[in-house]
Amino acid sequence: QGTFLVTQAVARALVAAGAPGGSIVHVGSVVGKVGNLGQVHYAAAKAGVQGLTRSCAKELASLQGWCRWDVSGTPRTWPMSSRSWRPPRAATSRGPAWR
Repeated sequence: QGTFLVTQAVARALVAAGAPGGSIVHVGSVVGKVGNLGQVHYAAAKAGVQGLTRSCAKELASLQGWCRWDVSGTPRTWPMSSRSWRPPRAATSRGPAWR
Protein backbone atom coordinates (compact mmCIF):
# COMPACT_ATOMS: atom_id res chain seq x y z
CA GLN A 1 0.00 0.00 0.00
CA GLY A 2 2.89 2.35 0.76
CA THR A 3 4.34 2.15 -2.72
CA PHE A 4 0.99 3.06 -4.24
CA LEU A 5 0.35 5.98 -1.84
CA VAL A 6 3.79 7.51 -2.39
CA THR A 7 3.47 7.05 -6.17
CA GLN A 8 0.08 8.74 -6.09
CA ALA A 9 1.40 11.70 -4.08
CA VAL A 10 4.46 12.17 -6.31
CA ALA A 11 2.39 11.84 -9.51
CA ARG A 12 0.00 14.51 -8.25
CA ALA A 13 2.94 16.80 -7.47
CA LEU A 14 4.38 16.23 -10.97
CA VAL A 15 1.04 17.08 -12.56
CA ALA A 16 0.60 20.18 -10.37
CA ALA A 17 4.11 21.39 -11.20
CA GLY A 18 3.40 21.02 -14.91
CA ALA A 19 7.04 20.17 -15.50
CA PRO A 20 7.48 17.53 -18.22
CA GLY A 21 10.04 14.79 -17.84
CA GLY A 22 9.57 13.95 -14.16
CA SER A 23 10.42 10.44 -13.03
CA ILE A 24 9.17 8.00 -10.44
CA VAL A 25 11.44 5.03 -9.77
CA HIS A 26 10.20 1.90 -8.01
CA VAL A 27 12.62 -0.62 -6.54
CA GLY A 28 11.70 -4.10 -7.66
CA SER A 29 13.14 -7.58 -7.49
CA VAL A 30 13.71 -10.38 -9.93
CA VAL A 31 11.71 -12.51 -7.48
CA GLY A 32 8.62 -10.63 -8.65
CA LYS A 33 9.12 -12.13 -12.11
CA VAL A 34 10.41 -15.63 -11.41
CA GLY A 35 9.37 -16.40 -7.82
CA ASN A 36 11.45 -18.07 -5.15
CA LEU A 37 11.06 -20.90 -2.67
CA GLY A 38 9.63 -19.75 0.63
CA GLN A 39 8.96 -16.20 -0.58
CA VAL A 40 5.39 -16.30 -1.87
CA HIS A 41 4.46 -13.12 0.01
CA TYR A 42 7.54 -11.25 -1.23
CA ALA A 43 7.11 -12.43 -4.83
CA ALA A 44 3.48 -11.33 -4.82
CA ALA A 45 4.35 -7.91 -3.44
CA LYS A 46 7.14 -7.32 -5.97
CA ALA A 47 4.96 -8.52 -8.86
CA GLY A 48 2.43 -5.96 -7.68
CA VAL A 49 5.10 -3.25 -7.81
CA GLN A 50 5.90 -4.29 -11.38
CA GLY A 51 2.23 -3.97 -12.38
CA LEU A 52 1.95 -0.63 -10.60
CA THR A 53 5.01 0.63 -12.46
CA ARG A 54 3.66 -0.41 -15.86
CA SER A 55 0.31 1.26 -15.22
CA CYS A 56 2.00 4.35 -13.81
CA ALA A 57 4.18 4.59 -16.92
CA LYS A 58 1.10 4.55 -19.15
CA GLU A 59 -0.60 7.21 -17.04
CA LEU A 60 2.42 9.53 -17.01
CA ALA A 61 3.27 9.03 -20.70
CA SER A 62 0.73 11.64 -21.76
CA LEU A 63 2.50 14.13 -19.46
CA GLN A 64 5.95 13.20 -20.79
CA GLY A 65 6.76 11.66 -17.41
CA TRP A 66 8.46 8.41 -16.60
CA CYS A 67 7.72 5.59 -14.21
CA ARG A 68 10.54 3.07 -14.03
CA TRP A 69 11.24 -0.20 -12.25
CA ASP A 70 14.78 -0.83 -11.01
CA VAL A 71 15.58 -4.51 -10.65
CA SER A 72 19.16 -4.90 -9.58
CA GLY A 73 18.87 -8.55 -8.55
CA THR A 74 19.91 -10.34 -5.40
CA PRO A 75 23.37 -9.78 -3.97
CA ARG A 76 25.14 -13.03 -3.19
CA THR A 77 26.00 -13.05 0.47
CA TRP A 78 27.85 -15.79 2.29
CA PRO A 79 24.77 -17.64 3.62
CA MET A 80 23.35 -17.77 0.09
CA SER A 81 26.58 -18.95 -1.52
CA SER A 82 25.79 -22.59 -0.77
CA ARG A 83 22.48 -24.40 -0.71
CA SER A 84 23.89 -26.72 1.95
CA TRP A 85 24.79 -23.94 4.37
CA ARG A 86 23.91 -24.72 7.99
CA PRO A 87 24.37 -22.62 11.14
CA PRO A 88 27.39 -23.47 13.27
CA ARG A 89 26.98 -26.56 15.45
CA ALA A 90 27.09 -24.56 18.69
CA ALA A 91 24.12 -22.45 17.62
CA THR A 92 21.99 -25.53 16.88
CA SER A 93 22.88 -27.53 20.00
CA ARG A 94 22.14 -24.77 22.54
CA GLY A 95 19.52 -22.82 20.61
CA PRO A 96 19.86 -19.63 18.60
CA ALA A 97 22.83 -17.44 19.48
CA TRP A 98 20.61 -14.37 19.90
CA ARG A 99 18.76 -15.73 22.96
